[in-house]
Amino acid sequence: MDWDKLEKHVLIRNLDNKEKEIKRLEEQFEMEVMVKKSEVAMNKNLQITIEKLEQNIETLMEINEKYADKIGLLRNRLKKLIIGDKDTSLD
Repeated sequence: MDWDKLEKHVLIRNLDNKEKEIKRLEEQFEMEVMVKKSEVAMNKNLQITIEKLEQNIETLMEINEKYADKIGLLRNRLKKLIIGDKDTSLD
């Protein structure tokens, strides 16, 4: 009979350990789910930021091209003025 009590005690202890392990795994799973949701939200925000930056780059490239053309025309005009060419129109 003592063996039965000992066996029962061991089984109960093993069950308690298994329940604790299940609880730990459930908590770990919940934390991983929360991290994943946070990462998804952060990725969404980063995608929005990337889209804005791409739009800004496109706009800056257009502005740069516009002013590069004007600078080219003005440099050409200065060269003509320096060497005495009479045609200094900006076309």
